[in-house]
Amino acid sequence: MKRLDLRRYPYRGIIKELADEFGKAPCTIHNGLFNRENPTPQYLEAFQRKLDERIRASKDMSRRLEKTLRKAV
Repeated sequence: MKRLDLRRYPYRGIIKELADEFGKAPCTIHNGLFNRENPTPQYLEAFQRKLDERIRASKDMSRRLEKTLRKAV
């Protein structure tokens, strides 16, 4: 997996959420994703799912905000 800045949106906090979900330490999740030649499939799938949810929610919120602002003008 390519290097990501996990401190920035939309990646911030995903490792912690996955650690809570799987009952593992955050370093275990991070190592399973980024410090291996082939990422752990369960972690990769969950990471991608959470990332997609965040991006979808962000786009949805932007659309709603834009719609609201159009009505206000």
